[in-house]
Amino acid sequence: MAAEAIPVDVLIVGSGPSGSSTALHLVKSNPAWAKRIVVVDKAVHPREKLCGGGVTHIGQNILAKLGLPFDPPNFEVKEVRLVYENHSYSFYGNPVFRIVRRDEFDHWLVKTAEKLGVEVRQGDGVVRITPTADFVEVETENALFHAKVLVGADGSRSFVRRTLKWDDDSRVARLIEVLTPENGRTQPEFRDGVAVFDFTPMTSEGLQGYYWDFPSFVDGQPFMNRGVFDSRARPERPKADLKKTLAGSMAERERDLADYKLKGHPIRWWGSNGRFSLPRVILVGDAAGADPLFGEGISFALGYGEVAEQAINDAFARNDFSFATYRDIVRKHPLFVQLRIRTRLARFAYFLKYPRLIRLGWRVAPWVVKFTAWRDPNYIPGETPQILLTDLVHSSS
Repeated sequence: MAAEAIPVDVLIVGSGPSGSSTALHLVKSNPAWAKRIVVVDKAVHPREKLCGGGVTHIGQNILAKLGLPFDPPNFEVKEVRLVYENHSYSFYGNPVFRIVRRDEFDHWLVKTAEKLGVEVRQGDGVVRITPTADFVEVETENALFHAKVLVGADGSRSFVRRTLKWDDDSRVARLIEVLTPENGRTQPEFRDGVAVFDFTPMTSEGLQGYYWDFPSFVDGQPFMNRGVFDSRARPERPKADLKKTLAGSMAERERDLADYKLKGHPIRWWGSNGRFSLPRVILVGDAAGADPLFGEGISFALGYGEVAEQAINDAFARNDFSFATYRDIVRKHPLFVQLRIRTRLARFAYFLKYPRLIRLGWRVAPWVVKFTAWRDPNYIPGETPQILLTDLVHSSS
């Protein structure tokens, strides 16, 4: 006997930052949305998630606009040091960005949505998606839904994308990382709050990206998150050997890659001509595309929630679920205008393969920094929260 279909206005597949942000933005626009949304995810929180964990001022400002204090445990980075061979320069801030553990951060977002009344079905993966003219039929392991709108928030390996045979020109970057236990908080990275982006492998290893060192805490213990990001902004070039690059960079820092558990995953990056919607279906977060310059994912994932809310509210207001204008809404949003610029910069920066040109750029860069607020160690980026979601949480509890 077939299961009885559950009607729902918005079904969100994926409960990471983009999926949770979409739900939170809808509830902020109208608290009644809480009862019109269902979020499904095959994972159960808190769950391990491979990620450098950086949340820049972009993401912090989005949370501030939602009225959410930055509650999850985090490490404040006060200096971002960019390195190329013997050249380096730094951005400063109080903080420049925060480093979180994704299991804790994502769980916090999910709990916030649940406190507002949003139903989140964890451990319930999607197995089938069938679009129709009047709804999208979505079968999970435990239920059958008829959704007026389906939001694909299920990451770079999006099941929604694969099932609906999405066709666009989006590309996939590569990332590998390890966690190395460290001696303590007296290390310079922890004491001074320093994160390093080393672009030396661009010429030494043919990498289209960088090596990173991020200080972080896991269960209260100090760990360095070390990894390699390869944008593949120039796919016609040979692929760099990421494991070899990571091993070499770690050896320079007196660490042996063989001593640690290596993990990796792809990042789907932004393409301004990408396809972000079908009738009754929109993509957000890594399923739609992230930053190809630095691989910044969390902050842009949170930003997708704002544009998705605008598009969904507009669709219901006009009773038009074609989402024909969704790409234009995304492209015109100031956050994604910046993402378009980063895409162009990635293609240019990783196009350079002559060391003397790269060195010239690094000699010029410190002068550029001097004209920004990030030259000041006391610079505090951020915006003042206005309408507090926390007030809604308290009023609904």
